[in-house]
Amino acid sequence: MSSHKKRSISNCEPCSNVVPESEVLKAIDIGKIPPQATPSYGNFFHEGSVTLNANQPMPWNGIGRTAGITLNPDTVTIEVAQAGDYYIDYYALVELIPATAVDALMGVFVNGSEVNPIQTRFGVQDFEADRSLCTPVSGGTIIFIPAGGTVQLRNVQLTPFTTCDGPALAASINLIKVS
Repeated sequence: MSSHKKRSISNCEPCSNVVPESEVLKAIDIGKIPPQATPSYGNFFHEGSVTLNANQPMPWNGIGRTAGITLNPDTVTIEVAQAGDYYIDYYALVELIPATAVDALMGVFVNGSEVNPIQTRFGVQDFEADRSLCTPVSGGTIIFIPAGGTVQLRNVQLTPFTTCDGPALAASINLIKVS
């Protein structure tokens, strides 16, 4: 037989930290309760090699998990339904070829305008003169996106660059609403 005794609720001592109903009702002041937000996130990626000319947006040919964020039929524009602060991180595997002086510089655009370059531009420079490399360009930031806002990842370099074609993804972007 167990040494533990069963207790019924009627045998419990009253809690001393119960909040009075009048205080609960004060807390439920309609103006002070934030609306319930639904999750908003999206994952988009590109498989295979693609060449991006100056100011050209990255095309996305794959979609991962999404909620409240969609890829437009143009395959380069991501649309965000809910306004808010979003964490955005992106990645591109760029092909650096000897003697071409290829550099890669990417930036985030919202509604057709580049977000502060100090905040969203990331790149890579080619210092290898004797061999080809696939080098990642990656960046991350938190920015405000309005409801119905559009997002693009673009080549902001004056020269074209090409992503690598291999077992790894050529590029990806993730958007996650944080507030």
